[in-house]
Amino acid sequence: MVLETLNKDEIDGIFDKNSKKVLNFLLQKTLISYPEFLPTQKQDSLYLEKKQCEQWIVQSLGLMPVGEGSYPIDGIREKNGYDVSTLSLGQTPKTKKMKSQTGEKSLGQKFEDENFGELDDTLDELFQKKEGDKIVNAWKDILEKKWNKTIKEKKLEALYLVNLILYKIKSKLYVFLLKINHEKLKGIKKGEFSKKGSSVDVKNIIDPKFGNVKIYKAKKRLELRLKPKEFLERGYYLEFSLENNIASKNLRDIFDNDDDLEKYCDQEIERYKSFFEKLKK
Repeated sequence: MVLETLNKDEIDGIFDKNSKKVLNFLLQKTLISYPEFLPTQKQDSLYLEKKQCEQWIVQSLGLMPVGEGSYPIDGIREKNGYDVSTLSLGQTPKTKKMKSQTGEKSLGQKFEDENFGELDDTLDELFQKKEGDKIVNAWKDILEKKWNKTIKEKKLEALYLVNLILYKIKSKLYVFLLKINHEKLKGIKKGEFSKKGSSVDVKNIIDPKFGNVKIYKAKKRLELRLKPKEFLERGYYLEFSLENNIASKNLRDIFDNDDDLEKYCDQEIERYKSFFEKLKK
C-alpha cells in the first residue's frame, strides 16, 4: 500500500518518551490558554488550528521546519520528512458512538485542467465520461511529482504522515502515523464511482480496513479519510487526554467591572502557576 500503517513499536521509535512529554505539554498549554467560551456555548466548540499543531510536532520531534503553505511536508529529522494533519472525529447522532471515519485530509488539489487527460480533456469531462482510469492515472502523476520532488530537493529517505485526531466527546487526542511508500503509486487503481458520479474511489493507496481515498470532481481534490476503530483496536496509536477544561465566562461583563476583573486576574494567575508547578514535579 502507498500509505502503510505503523504499529505501536514503530510509533514509539519515532515518538520517544521525551517527544510524548513535549507533545502533551503543548496540548495542555493550548487548552489552558484557549479563549473562554461564553456560558451559552458548548465545550465541543474546541478547535485545534493546523499551523499550531504543526508546531507541536516540530517541537516534540525536534524537526527542522521546512516549507510554507502548500509545501508537501512540515519538517525534517534524520532524512525523514513529516507531513502533519489535523482530523476531526465525531459521534453518530442516534447511537452516540464514534463515527466510522474521520474528516478529510487533502493529499493534493489541482485546479489547472492541463493536469488531466489528453486532447484538452478536463477533469469534469473525464467524470462525465466515467473515465476512471484516466482520472486515477492523472492523480498518480500529480502525487509522484509532488512526493518525488520533495524527496530529491530535501535528500530524504522516507516520508511520514502524522495524523492528529481530536475526539472531543471523550476528551482525547489520538496520533496515527502512516508511512508514505511513494514508489508503490504505480499500483493504484480506480474503484467505484459514487451514485451521483461526483467522486471515484482509489484502490491500493491504503488498506480499506484503515481508511479510504476518493477523488472529487467539484473540489478537484484527492482526499484521505481514516477509520479510527481499526487503529484503536490494534493499538496503532498514541493517546493524550485533554486535562484542562476550558472555562465558560463572559469577558465583556468581567472587563466592565473592576472588582470582577481583579478577581479574574487573580484566578488566572493561580491557574497558570498551578499548571507550571505540576510541570516541575
